[in-house]
Amino acid sequence: MKNWLKALILIVLIIYTNEGIAQKSVLSEGNWIKVGVTQSGIYKIDKDILSKAGWSLSQITPQNLKLYGNGGKMLPQKNSTYRPSDLIENAILVRGEQDGKWDDTDYILFYGEAPQQLIFDNAQKQISHQINTYSDTTYYFLTVSSGNGQRIKTATDVKSTNTIRLFDDYQFHEIDKRNILAQAPFAGSGQEWYGEEFIANSQQVFSFVGQGIASNSQISLTSSVLNTSYGTTAFNLTMNNQAVGTQNMDGITASTYDYKGKAAKNIFSINSGLVTSDVINVGLTFDRKNLTSGGAFLNFLSIQLKRNIKLNNATSLRFRAFEQLQYKDFQWQISDTDNTLSVWNITNPTVPVNQTLTQNSEGWTISGTQSNLQEYILFRESSALQPAFSTKIDNQNLHGLKTPDLVIVCGVSIQNSAEALANFRRSHDKLDVVVATKESIYNEFSSGKQDITAIRDFVKYLYDQNPTKLKYLLLLGDASYDFKRRSQVVGDEVKNIYIPAYQSRESLHPILSYASDDYFGFLEAEEGDWEENANGNHTLDIGVGRLPVKTKAEANDIVTKLISYHNSSKAGDWRSKITFVADNGDGNLHQGDAEDFSQLVEKLYPSYQSQKIYLDNYPLLSLAEGQRSPQAKDALFQALQNGSLIVNYNGHGAETGWTEEQILTINDIDKLSNLKNLPVMLTATCQFGRYDDPNQVSGAELALLSNRGGAIALLTTTRPVYQSTNYLINEAFYQNVFPTNAQATQRLGDIVRSTKNASVVGVVNRNFSLLGDPSMQLLYPQQKITIDSMLVQGRGLTDTLKALEQVRIVGKVRANSGIVDTQFSGTVQIILYDKAQKVSTLGANNAPFVYLDYNNILFKGTATVSKGRFETTVVLPKDINYQYGEGKFSLYAQSSTGLADAIGFERPMIGGSGKIQKVDNTGPKIHLYLDEKIEKETYITTPNPRLLVDLEDESGINIATDGLGHQILLTLDDSTQVILNQYYTSALNTYQQGNIIYDFKGLAEGDHKLSIKVWDTYNNSSENSLRFKVVQDNISSLKNIKSFPNPFIDKVYFSFEHNREGDDVDITLQIFDSRGTLVKEISQQAYDISSPYDKIYWDLSEDSGRIVRDVYFYRIFVKSRTISYQASANGKLVSVK
Repeated sequence: MKNWLKALILIVLIIYTNEGIAQKSVLSEGNWIKVGVTQSGIYKIDKDILSKAGWSLSQITPQNLKLYGNGGKMLPQKNSTYRPSDLIENAILVRGEQDGKWDDTDYILFYGEAPQQLIFDNAQKQISHQINTYSDTTYYFLTVSSGNGQRIKTATDVKSTNTIRLFDDYQFHEIDKRNILAQAPFAGSGQEWYGEEFIANSQQVFSFVGQGIASNSQISLTSSVLNTSYGTTAFNLTMNNQAVGTQNMDGITASTYDYKGKAAKNIFSINSGLVTSDVINVGLTFDRKNLTSGGAFLNFLSIQLKRNIKLNNATSLRFRAFEQLQYKDFQWQISDTDNTLSVWNITNPTVPVNQTLTQNSEGWTISGTQSNLQEYILFRESSALQPAFSTKIDNQNLHGLKTPDLVIVCGVSIQNSAEALANFRRSHDKLDVVVATKESIYNEFSSGKQDITAIRDFVKYLYDQNPTKLKYLLLLGDASYDFKRRSQVVGDEVKNIYIPAYQSRESLHPILSYASDDYFGFLEAEEGDWEENANGNHTLDIGVGRLPVKTKAEANDIVTKLISYHNSSKAGDWRSKITFVADNGDGNLHQGDAEDFSQLVEKLYPSYQSQKIYLDNYPLLSLAEGQRSPQAKDALFQALQNGSLIVNYNGHGAETGWTEEQILTINDIDKLSNLKNLPVMLTATCQFGRYDDPNQVSGAELALLSNRGGAIALLTTTRPVYQSTNYLINEAFYQNVFPTNAQATQRLGDIVRSTKNASVVGVVNRNFSLLGDPSMQLLYPQQKITIDSMLVQGRGLTDTLKALEQVRIVGKVRANSGIVDTQFSGTVQIILYDKAQKVSTLGANNAPFVYLDYNNILFKGTATVSKGRFETTVVLPKDINYQYGEGKFSLYAQSSTGLADAIGFERPMIGGSGKIQKVDNTGPKIHLYLDEKIEKETYITTPNPRLLVDLEDESGINIATDGLGHQILLTLDDSTQVILNQYYTSALNTYQQGNIIYDFKGLAEGDHKLSIKVWDTYNNSSENSLRFKVVQDNISSLKNIKSFPNPFIDKVYFSFEHNREGDDVDITLQIFDSRGTLVKEISQQAYDISSPYDKIYWDLSEDSGRIVRDVYFYRIFVKSRTISYQASANGKLVSVK
């Protein structure tokens, strides 16, 4: 649809729809009681209910009592289908109101509608039912306000000879117990649930009411069942022990990703002669035929039959007859002589009409002249039902809100967390934000009951007022496929935080069934209800995201994490990195996809650096539990720890991690400590992001909610997915994720909305969800860096760089407009890559995969930026690829304040040999340290020490990887070798000095030796080594703490044992009085410390007059001077001075 036409239609719709939309909720003022009902019938509200709600009965004017509610059926999904815009007033009966005061014997009667709905097909004269997917309770709202309330009126009696003696009764049995997909390897999904299970050749019997059945009439029996067996099975049906038919069912296949059940629905017509008592027993016997295993489930049984109109032992009876439609006037014959009966016409359930009863020889009659099908309820007032639930509620007025930029929906219990995030978005992002609780939304938009469409309708209500204003919806709360908590897995606290997600009607296919929050973003008039196939596509009008928190603590943590992302994230070149992770196997399909996206980024956004972790680049180990790749696992973990703006994964996965080789697991995610450089993740894999399974926390949920690190947001999959559709969404993501100049304020919700609208159509699109805040902006580098000139000694300005040349480069930091930012001062990181070259993977499970990569770094250093300008010297090593071609400068700058950064690139030609300017036959100087820069003969350290290397060479350090044997090589204990080129960075403003920082992990206790060999750009080498001892890393290692004498008079000594024997440490002793006031602090250093240590004491003569008879407490701190180790211990002293 063209934009101008959409806008015109939207304006017309707004004008039309706003005519009937409430601008102020009835709940905005007055005192209110909310009551709940679970079945259709006549309900009674008496003094007890009013008193429990805190109402003063003496202050009630009964004529002013008003009841509001919109009935029990679900809201329509389609936006253009009519639904009340607010609570509507119901007609009620108030007994005793005539005297103008509330007496103890007064009460209210009203018609309460069950959540289940009967559907009438007048043309076919058939009745069916619909279970409410979301709620088993219907709610009504009672208030007292000025003006008389609506009361039930009495219809005028008419005379008619068209007597209707039988009504069309409909009864059903449907108990939702089982979600078929809720079995390994899947979790539950879809709206449809099933009931009783049948195994082997079992039989179950279900009873219906048969009183007053018409003789020689037809009973319509509908049986809806499901076969979950690997073969054809059947149900044999009986009625009152007489065979009535067989229901054959096709079997399912053994395919993992095929339907998990085959449904069958049959209608049997049975003569009423089989019913010889007041009970109709329908039996189902499961016939497994020749199968040795398998089973089936009942969905529902229903019967439609004709009965006479008589209350019998029931509390009420609803009746109607298709026969009525053939008459212009009619009367109903009620076969009951009880004179306490009443009949209300409930065709409009919110405005019942009392019917005049006329007595005759057969009982009573009522009459009517309506042309449409009428429905009635026969009852005795004395049998009126009590509401199942009642509570007082506060005033609210969501209808009075102005349209914001962002809506946050949450449960009442975590509203404070939602408000904290809203306040941050208001102050930091200058967004207008509305926080609404799901409870308040349900009250105004779905008559108090849970219904996901109420949330959508609330959002649409705000959207329609100003469609260009509202852009984002954040759902703060987890979800469950089990709307009604049938499985009882979660408690009330978690349930009350849940914000429901849309579940597909498809409930049997593991891929075509889905949960999706897209539903809340389909806001155009004809959207909301779609075909669940490739043609069923709608477009998102706003960005929708979810933070799947389950507790108050998680809500607080994720809000803190989001605020910290903007306020406390560490500036650095991680913001310029995109990490592509790909699975092996499948004909290199996933590695090919990742490479396509990497090349797309290189083409469209060359300032960003692609970091590639392709599984087939790493050796595989065959272990008892399967193939594993420790090197790939470590590479991925380090990439996550070091930070990337975006991490992209393509391949196999599950809720618990990535790849069959388990390169990322729940345990790995839990260990991440990358809060200062959190990525946005895109995971094109199966169900890593499932958030609606109450039995499991998925990897995506853990990564998002971890308060130690993980990810700041994920565009992730909630169900099994196809690679082909993954590709389309992945591709669209990279076409939308980076802002153009015109999209400087682009946020995550804009990216996801554009991505989904521009990619795959149909239900598979719904399997991708944003777990994150849609109003969040990624920490894109904000400005541009350009290299304006390259000057080579002896050649002048050039665009071509050659081996061994020293190049003076001059560059600038610019605003996006291109103007130099003279306010920018800080540092710029400069990385020079040789030409992209073909890399071939190992070919472990398939043929080797060949791809392009900038994997040969020629120079890496930093320079000072002053007033937006920088210049520095770059030196090229001898080990370059001498063929001419485009290399690449990658540039990242950050201001000294850390509040601004910039990104850029340049593509110089690289090749050939430059003119040698000097003779250099001396290798680099190497200085080695562990943990801190103090030289020692032997270092004492932990199993996880940090290696610090300072390097110096007049010609610069060679970090190119093309030179055979010229890598910076670390050798540990004469065996293990690690190439350290990637860890080297030149010192600020010089290529002649630099450093390496490398962290060891899990070294064994005992003595070790490491050596390093380094080459300069002229390929001269040097070596250096150091020895160190690893001791157990235990921060709680102080023990056997003693103070003596104790009690003491004038001096007290302290001793303790520890595991830092031979180390150099700082010791601090603190003394506190009984009020917690620090009265003394003593510090000392101990070199080559022994254990136990007893050389610290407190001499009270130095504190004469300050120490009194009292109880004192002390704390001893021990901090290593060589490694990051500290320990403490506490004790108690008694002074008897």
